Amino acid sequence: MKALKLLGLTLILGACASPQPKDYYEIVGEVKNVEDSTIINLFRQEGKVGITIATDTIIGGKFHFKIKPDSLAKDELSLGCFRSKQIPTMGTKLWASAGDYVKVTGENPLIHTWEVKGGASENAIWQAYLNDSRELWDEYQRNSVLQKELSTQARSLPREERGALRLKYDSLENINNKLMIQVDANEIQRMKKTEVDAIWMNKLRGLAQSVKYTKDYPYKEEAIALYNNLTEEQKQDRLAQEAYTMLFPPQHVEVGKEMAETDLFDLQGNKHHLAELKGKYILIDFWSSGCGPCIMAIPEMGELASTYKDKLNIVSISTDNKNVWERASKEHPMTWNNWNDLKGNAGIYAQYDQGGIPNYTLISPEGIVLEQWMGYGKGSLKKKIGEYLKK
Repeated sequence: MKALKLLGLTLILGACASPQPKDYYEIVGEVKNVEDSTIINLFRQEGKVGITIATDTIIGGKFHFKIKPDSLAKDELSLGCFRSKQIPTMGTKLWASAGDYVKVTGENPLIHTWEVKGGASENAIWQAYLNDSRELWDEYQRNSVLQKELSTQARSLPREERGALRLKYDSLENINNKLMIQVDANEIQRMKKTEVDAIWMNKLRGLAQSVKYTKDYPYKEEAIALYNNLTEEQKQDRLAQEAYTMLFPPQHVEVGKEMAETDLFDLQGNKHHLAELKGKYILIDFWSSGCGPCIMAIPEMGELASTYKDKLNIVSISTDNKNVWERASKEHPMTWNNWNDLKGNAGIYAQYDQGGIPNYTLISPEGIVLEQWMGYGKGSLKKKIGEYLKK
């Protein structure tokens, strides 16, 4: 009996002494040839938006992050040093969840090809893609740093003296475009031999984007074949749907033709259609919380909504996922229609796409497309809309 009591006590003490699961993950960096006091940021990816969650200073080549995640879900992350002259404006991609210890090492400031070990299986998968093209990526990054230097030099010169620097910049850009074609070729070969996962889907979307925006892109058929080999279930993935709209573009709206329509939802979940805004001019604004000019335009759109309330309906259509859209809408409240089809770039955006955001479409009270344009500068919306509504 005494022996049993002692055994029970031992088991209780053993249970008390067992380590508790960590509710945080650690990212430890050791990199060489990086200037001391370089600021490094840790971003968490939410949809298409990277949100800064921590900052550290590289001292003696070392940095350290200890992060308690918001949930049990795995965080998709990136490291960036965007204020450094010697580090390209790119990032180190990695994944982590509570309990993980992730080691980041590098022999130089070429951040995109720093090595990541530990933690989620995605880290090893991503590194395998990088290793296939490491030399290509390193040359790309060195060229990007040179481009950054040329841009800095150009800002200090009179406009008429910037021509030579522009030629050097464009030459480096052409080289980098060719390097990316070679990277794509390597990634296609790996994709043909590996299982479809989140990283594979990310790569497919990247290939589809190249098909859409790169003139005479040589791997269009290979990208289409990769998509066609997906199962019907895999084709329902958000990234696969976005790839589809780029590989097989939908009918694009045209000036002088009827506006494109779809189901759109407000923040309360109510369904809407653009047709209910007819009777006044309609300004469609495609935006995302990660787009600086989109956010800059919000106050001016508020002024337009007030000034032309009897003549103009504004509808801002977010391309963010539901969570990011809701949070961004709280940070940047809108007094006009703020809707989302919850399909990212694969929804109605694809029919109005002009190559980026912010992009705008002005529609007549009868629902006919009058004009489309992209980009924002202070006062530009007032000037453009005023040309129509002051007539």
